[in-house]
Amino acid sequence: MSDLAPHLKQTETLLWEGKPTFTHVLPGAFVFLRITGWVMFACFLFFLLIGIANLDEMDGALPIWITFLVLSGGLWLIFSFFAPAYARRLNRATRFGVTETRAVILQGGRRLVRLSIGKTGKINRVGKDDGPWAVHFLFPAARRYRDADGHYRTTRPGPVGFTLLSAEDAVMAETALTAIRGKG
Repeated sequence: MSDLAPHLKQTETLLWEGKPTFTHVLPGAFVFLRITGWVMFACFLFFLLIGIANLDEMDGALPIWITFLVLSGGLWLIFSFFAPAYARRLNRATRFGVTETRAVILQGGRRLVRLSIGKTGKINRVGKDDGPWAVHFLFPAARRYRDADGHYRTTRPGPVGFTLLSAEDAVMAETALTAIRGKG
């Protein structure tokens, strides 16, 4: 039995199912958090060294020094180790699938996202020979909005699809998506 089967409707049949192969690759937000964590480690070392150098002159400031050490050390642990481990756990629990009418993504083993594949538009397979591959099938349109200063800005959301796949899974996903194009 597949991992997606309990989350599908009774009438849906899976044509293809896959999962991220490269689970140690972190999404961009978690890479930023990890870098922030190492900056917090530098702050921890700075506070530690300053406190040790001035230990004899810190009469009433000892609780504040300990507070800064605990905060910077805690943020270092959370951002550098726990957040990336959480992202990897979510990657390992993520499943991708293609039914007869739409693409489905089970995020973190809990949240199912159903995406229709239009009659037109491209299905783009991107990757390197031995690295992670991605199959993008939904390209959201650019959106204009007015910022706080009253200026108009344009955001271009990134493409949506199946990411961190092996080369074989990417080819099979692209084939399945092409087969159901326009049926959703």
